[in-house]
Amino acid sequence: MLRELIVEYGLSLVFANVLLESLGLPLPALPTLVLTGAITTAATLVPGPAGWLPQLPLLAIVGVAMAAALIGDVLWFWLGRRYGNRVLRFLCQLSMSRDTCVSRSLGFFDRFGVRVLAVSKFIPGLSTLAIPVAGATGVGFGTFLMYDAIGCALWAGLGVALGTMFAAAVDTVLAWLDWLGRGALAVIGVALVLYVAVRWWRRMALLKRLRMTRIDIAQLRALLDGEPPPVIVDVRREMGRKIDPYVIPGALALRDGDAAPQLATLPRDRKLVMYCDCPNEISAALASEELKSHGFVDVAPLAGGLSAWRAAGYALEPMLLDAAAHDAMRRVAGSAPSE
Repeated sequence: MLRELIVEYGLSLVFANVLLESLGLPLPALPTLVLTGAITTAATLVPGPAGWLPQLPLLAIVGVAMAAALIGDVLWFWLGRRYGNRVLRFLCQLSMSRDTCVSRSLGFFDRFGVRVLAVSKFIPGLSTLAIPVAGATGVGFGTFLMYDAIGCALWAGLGVALGTMFAAAVDTVLAWLDWLGRGALAVIGVALVLYVAVRWWRRMALLKRLRMTRIDIAQLRALLDGEPPPVIVDVRREMGRKIDPYVIPGALALRDGDAAPQLATLPRDRKLVMYCDCPNEISAALASEELKSHGFVDVAPLAGGLSAWRAAGYALEPMLLDAAAHDAMRRVAGSAPSE
């Protein structure tokens, strides 16, 4: 059944599958490239003096896959350039790792820059998010297109190459699937359910581990009128603050890395409110957990994070990009009297 679909629709099926995946749908295209490469190899290879030589259709598969992937990627790049952080949050809502997906993607991009696009399609969870991150961070279109085209070519070429190298093994698998008939769909369905269940269990385990009291924005506003006010800490990644360069007034913006060493000068009984801009306040909760393990006794994440603060209409201030200014703010907070 699967073999007949690929033989009948060929390049159209490859184009549709790759385009839908690049647009963000959970329809993996690499298996289609492997199968199409294997079936095309079996149908078009001819014996010659140097052995079995691949013919033009294999290159056509790679070209069609590249074109489809680039169409979807250019769209996400434009959306990232136009809408920035809102696009990243939308994509995170669709992810099974929604609590950490943006943070992980920003970490990769901050470390390797636009070059990560050359390998992003091989890294689960990064293949879609890296594209709008490139747009949101102001990467030039020509630079984006060059690295993304390299990544698309490597990814599509690898899929077709695997199909070519393992054509005999793939043919055996297809024969088993043909023998199973509709039973093959049941096997695939069970595997998909198990995969989703494992991912869901891991996510629930993380949320349970980080279950702690949150402070809502109304409580924070009330605390800010007290004396001394709490220390507000922005734990977003530095790359995330470049995309959305605004902070809650007076907030300390931490650099990427462990929070405890950066706040070591603060009294351990000083009230700390941590905020991020990710689902379930995961980054803020992780930082709070770390600080509690280092002796801080009054620390809590801000429910809803920066998005909730902004949605309530409270004031924001432009990000202080000067490192000396950050250090000065930390010294002021550290010298303030404890509660």
